[in-house]
Amino acid sequence: MAQLSTLGIAHTLMKTFATILLFAAVLSITHTARAADSSLELGLSGDHVVFTNATNISMEMTFRNVGETNMDSYALLADTLIVLDGKEFKRAPFAYEGRAYLRPKESWQCRFVFSEFRIPLEALTSGRHKVMLKNASSESNTQTIFIEPQK
Repeated sequence: MAQLSTLGIAHTLMKTFATILLFAAVLSITHTARAADSSLELGLSGDHVVFTNATNISMEMTFRNVGETNMDSYALLADTLIVLDGKEFKRAPFAYEGRAYLRPKESWQCRFVFSEFRIPLEALTSGRHKVMLKNASSESNTQTIFIEPQK
């Protein structure tokens, strides 16, 4: 009788172990598929091209979820970088009380201000600048802005 009990425990342990291995394999495949799939599209727009002051620069950005799963809105904002004249700048920490998710096949437009990012004032000199956005493997279009010299 003791042998049957031991065999039952061993069988249960093997089933549990096999389930854990299968679960880990599925997670690995799912994670790889999501990482390889670029389901986020970024767009940069704005009809304001000339700025009189480096501290008042703002532009519109559009997030488009062309994937099949919800995207966390806070993470989209927090992970988006500004690329200014070829140099990447991260967003400063911020509080967020907006929408929770960007659903599949949905777009979301919002305005951002350069001062929300860790861009040193030395990088915002007067003249012509190229701007784009980057989030993971997604990049936006590039736009040119002009900062007028201070008088």
